[in-house]
Amino acid sequence: MQFLKPLELKIRRFRNRVINPIRYRGDAVYCPVCERSFSQFLPAGTRDGWREQAVCPFCKARERDRLNWLFFASHKELFACEDMRLLHIAPEPELRRFFKRQVGAGYLCADIVRDDVALKLDVSALGLASNCLDAIYCSHVFQDVPDDTGAMSECLRVLKPGGWAILNVPIHGETTQQAAAPEKISKAWDKRPDEFLRRYGLDYTEKLRAVGFEVNCIAPADLVGDIAQRERLGIATREAGFVHFVKKPG
Repeated sequence: MQFLKPLELKIRRFRNRVINPIRYRGDAVYCPVCERSFSQFLPAGTRDGWREQAVCPFCKARERDRLNWLFFASHKELFACEDMRLLHIAPEPELRRFFKRQVGAGYLCADIVRDDVALKLDVSALGLASNCLDAIYCSHVFQDVPDDTGAMSECLRVLKPGGWAILNVPIHGETTQQAAAPEKISKAWDKRPDEFLRRYGLDYTEKLRAVGFEVNCIAPADLVGDIAQRERLGIATREAGFVHFVKKPG
């Protein structure tokens, strides 16, 4: 029923932009992405991944999106270079608009299956020239990539010396664990696995360092010290994760 997709998207947009601001009117939570307050964030996830207070009713920003947005808000110098080229992999709608405003013509978005992107590519084989990008944003992608080390190395290769990247993944526990059944998929048109190929642990930073990155791992508390404020922003849970900010030496 793919032909009904445009209608479904219009209905969702009307619900998010018109109905939800009325239905969830309040001041208990605040989304820094759309700069709106609500009575609550919406639940999200499936099965074991179900969680409360996750998604903004208006712009649909998730915990990790709000955390990354706050990071960029406090590091505006990252977009100061002229003629900047930024690659956004698996682009999130609100961050896509943000990067376009910051970077302009130098913004490139890419995905392995989506059609609404400038480039269709595999992050483990980017097919771009070495040292051609100033920045990369790739969030919650590597857990689905068979050769994640190769993907990290590719990101390092295409960055200019001194270039930066945000390479976030969901963190589960202390050490990285491979999935038992990584071949499972749920949709014929989307060949990505229905379950993570691996669950990363806190040792993820060492994987990034091993391929050659300089790594800085920023926790929600590093950006917002007050726990009550983190809860209001919806970044106080494990699902918000960390900002894995890396640089290519040089």
